[in-house]
Amino acid sequence: MYQSQNTLLKEINRVRELMVAAALETGYTSDETVRRSQELDRLIYEYQTLRKETELQRQKAKILFRQIILLTKKQYILAHA
Repeated sequence: MYQSQNTLLKEINRVRELMVAAALETGYTSDETVRRSQELDRLIYEYQTLRKETELQRQKAKILFRQIILLTKKQYILAHA
């Protein structure tokens, strides 16, 4: 699995270019074009999965940050009451 969305996007573009070149050279239904298309589908799916995971991590970080702020405020209020 790719670690970076940018790296994955570059790979998607590279495979897309190879697929288009294969389609122009060997035809849209050739084995090579279909294989490249399937590889491209897999990479796009991986990219979408990575984006979802990244967004979930971002949401969790926001929640944790808010909880820390609330706890800090609570401790401050209790310490100065």
